[in-house]
Amino acid sequence: MSITEVFIVFLLIAIIYTLFHSVFIIFKPVPIPQPQPYPVPVPVPTQKLIGGCAGTRYGCCPNGVTPKTNQIGSNC
Repeated sequence: MSITEVFIVFLLIAIIYTLFHSVFIIFKPVPIPQPQPYPVPVPVPTQKLIGGCAGTRYGCCPNGVTPKTNQIGSNC
């Protein structure tokens, strides 16, 4: 075998390897990206919420439920 024949065989092997490698890369399955859930931020109140008798203008009646309509509590 001459050097030219060895070179041609080596060149053919390299070409065949490149073609098969390209085919495998082209037909490789592409993974489908999965959506990632984003955390939903919890709203933080900007003001301090005051409830119950502390949230009324004049407080509550002695029963602790009914809010007073005036300072003397005439609706109690």
